[in-house]
Amino acid sequence: MDTKYKQEKLTRGRSSSWVFFDKLDRLIGSTAKISSPPPPRGLLKIPMGKSWNLYHRQAYEQIENAKLRQVAEMEKERLRFFKEVEMQRMQFFVKIQFELSQLKQQREENGKQYGGAEDQHTLKENVEAFTRIMFRPRVLVDVSKIDMSTRILGYPISAPIMIAPTAMHMLAHPQGETATAKAAAACNTIMIVSYMASCTIEEVASSCNAVRFLQIYVYKRRDVTAQMVKRAEKAGFKAIVLTVDVPKFGRREADIKNKMVSPQLRNFEGSGVEALASSTFDASLTWKDIEWLRSITKLPIMVKGILTREDALRAIEAGVDGIVVSNHGARQLDYSPATITVLEEIVHVVGGRVPVLLDGGVRRGTDVFKALALGAQAVLIGRPVVYGLAAKDMDQIVNVNEFQELAKRALPKMYYDFYSGGAEDQHTLKENVEAFTRIMFRPRVLVDVSKIDMSTRILGYPISAPIMIAPTAMHMLAHPQGETATAKAAATCNTIMIVSYMASCTIEEVASSCNAVRFLQIYVYKRRDVTAQIVKRAEKAGFKAIVLTVDVPKLGRREADIKNKMVSPQLRNFEGLFSTEVIPSEGSGVEAFASSTFDASLNWKDIEWLRSITKLPILVKGILTGEDALKAIEAGVDGIVVSNHGARQLDYSPATITVLEEIVHVVGGRVPVLLDGGVRRGTDVFKALALGAKAVLIGRPVVYGLAAKGEDGVRKVIEMLKNELELTMALSGCPTIDNITRNHVRTESYRLKSML
Repeated sequence: MDTKYKQEKLTRGRSSSWVFFDKLDRLIGSTAKISSPPPPRGLLKIPMGKSWNLYHRQAYEQIENAKLRQVAEMEKERLRFFKEVEMQRMQFFVKIQFELSQLKQQREENGKQYGGAEDQHTLKENVEAFTRIMFRPRVLVDVSKIDMSTRILGYPISAPIMIAPTAMHMLAHPQGETATAKAAAACNTIMIVSYMASCTIEEVASSCNAVRFLQIYVYKRRDVTAQMVKRAEKAGFKAIVLTVDVPKFGRREADIKNKMVSPQLRNFEGSGVEALASSTFDASLTWKDIEWLRSITKLPIMVKGILTREDALRAIEAGVDGIVVSNHGARQLDYSPATITVLEEIVHVVGGRVPVLLDGGVRRGTDVFKALALGAQAVLIGRPVVYGLAAKDMDQIVNVNEFQELAKRALPKMYYDFYSGGAEDQHTLKENVEAFTRIMFRPRVLVDVSKIDMSTRILGYPISAPIMIAPTAMHMLAHPQGETATAKAAATCNTIMIVSYMASCTIEEVASSCNAVRFLQIYVYKRRDVTAQIVKRAEKAGFKAIVLTVDVPKLGRREADIKNKMVSPQLRNFEGLFSTEVIPSEGSGVEAFASSTFDASLNWKDIEWLRSITKLPILVKGILTGEDALKAIEAGVDGIVVSNHGARQLDYSPATITVLEEIVHVVGGRVPVLLDGGVRRGTDVFKALALGAKAVLIGRPVVYGLAAKGEDGVRKVIEMLKNELELTMALSGCPTIDNITRNHVRTESYRLKSML
């Protein structure tokens, strides 16, 4: 190879090497610490023992090491970056999941509060009852022209659809009732303006030219009601709609939870009654007061809140000009019937003498048709109007039900709950509890319920209300004070406690805790001497009756106790007699104890033995059939407790409320019949009384109250039930316990008979 060729090759190599090292230096900076590349041979003398290949190899190794370090750093940075991204993604995901769970929880809570009183059964039934009415369409009829127009009290409307009175529209929209009135006028229909409207009567009247009625309540201060009626008459309103189903407000739990505060209602400015709005309704209002209302106005008077044919007849006799079949949007008395289910009955009684309108549950045009087919002259629409007033985005609405979801989004929760919410609970235990939900009320109206008397007598002993405490075992498992705390609460509430044979506290401890009437529940043991001794101790301690449990020849299979290997503590009533603390090798200790002590040979003849050892009255607890009720009467008992042992013995036994009437019928008033099982509401108490029970027993709720708040918790449980019963009596038109009759409720048997 000639010299010129070699020099050019080295020069090309030098240039490429310089470019490479320059790029590498910029890439890794000073961290690489790579020496400058050697000049080509001939330009720089290579040190002794060194060759260009050695320099090249050393440089290459430095380059490779630097590249590896760089790659490692880049990989580390990449992993850190993706870790941060993944962390952010997970945080975002967790946030979304939390928000979704919160939204779901809120929707579920709102779902529980979708309007209606207490269990909100009537609210659902108002709508669902329409779904059970089927059409019988006719064919080959000329329907090329459809005329929906009709007349109400002589005033023409474009269709038999009117606007129901609903309160405080400004909570839904700034324009309030004036916006609703304009919509009604545009649709050529009648709006019934609420007594509790946000806008004044005059503002609504001046907003547009249309026919409208005024709904009113009667206050204790009759001058306020009279003034409102006169203002409406002067403003051109065409009729008065008197609401008659609110002697007291229904229990609307969403409003209670939200501590709902209504705004100042301008109709009452200057009258001084706004602050008294919740306490001014006149519970003494009766049918006679229709005459008073007639004396202050010349306008036609309709009554709203009729649910029975008896009250429809009373309305006709009182000379009203129209009837509105209504359960107040299911916001008053839960388990009132769905309005569509009683419409035909009321229409039949009225016989065309006055128009009958239907209020409640109408959500479809098909619902309107069904109501008309059953005799209504028109229907009233309430909640859907408010939902429509509140909703902002209506372009996607395809049916009335969707207004509710939009309103829910548009309104503050408090206000939405106020419109859609109602009162109190959800259903708890299966059939024992659910059976009550199938019993519907037939409330009477315009009865003087300004004074409610719930008091009654059991075996001659007075109690403040027909609500007693059922025998439940071992209260010290729930609270350190055990049965003594429960006994004190019962005494404070002036009711009777039935102390369990399996109590944690001794008979004497309970007796000395307070001065009150109490009974003792007993089992009969194989060792009859033990039972006899307990009965004698109770008699000596001042107990007033013995309640013999007769449905435990053996203990029922309680699987939770079996899984938990339940061991009862030593019960002090039996100290010195035998041990109750059985520790089984397997299964439940309570079951093992019961198997070894309960007398499975117990029969009706043994009532005589029990009678021989005590002078106290004897009640039997655990009766579920008419046959056994008759046997009990023949055995000479002093009372019967209809009970399935809190559903803890024989599964698929009937719910106690479902057999109560059968047993009451057999007993025929010879002894008092008490009901035990499933009572969770004052409405349940009322239903039991209507079906013939003298009183009810409360078990689990008392223990729950005791566990939560001790004596105060038990007292609160009883007081709540009493308050609910009082409200139920008022809303059903029953000022006393004796006024509660079978005609105040409707059971499934009624529905079956009506189908036959």
